[in-house]
Amino acid sequence: MNTAEIDTFMARLARFTDKGLNLADAEAMAEGLIQRDREMDDRHLCLECVHLRGGTGRLYCGKAVLAGIGSRAADATLASDLTRQLQRCAGFTTYHGKANDHEQVQQKT
Repeated sequence: MNTAEIDTFMARLARFTDKGLNLADAEAMAEGLIQRDREMDDRHLCLECVHLRGGTGRLYCGKAVLAGIGSRAADATLASDLTRQLQRCAGFTTYHGKANDHEQVQQKT
């Protein structure tokens, strides 16, 4: 890993453990995302999104309607497995400010 990848790995590790993952799972997930980044895969984890609310226990999506998870904010509770699955989401914005391509295009128009 280069310096930027190490910094990103460490930031993800902190984020994932803050959201309730144990250290071993957080390390494995953060390491896998380094490979995803190298392959330029445009999918993301809910765990990487600034709109993910909560921590150990219940996790919620702050953009549930836009993400297509529910028809109202009350439907925003997320299954643990869903938060750990790579996917494309119209509401995604990384916790360090980088929006997905779909959101960036919307902002430009």
